[in-house]
Amino acid sequence: MKIRVKLHKGPKTVDIGPKFRVIDVLTKLGINSETVLVKKSNDIVLEEEILKENDEIEVIRIISGG
Repeated sequence: MKIRVKLHKGPKTVDIGPKFRVIDVLTKLGINSETVLVKKSNDIVLEEEILKENDEIEVIRIISGG
């Protein structure tokens, strides 16, 4: 199964297995889940959200400063 991931570097297609969660995709891409928000269908989703084939998620980096 494949999903599409929008990253700040550009879109990427990722192969996933059954019952793959958002956290599994982030881990596969080497992204620390504490530094990003993930959107699916314009809604923020939790790390435990299960993804299906052809889903599209957007990974948004969190930037903080003072």
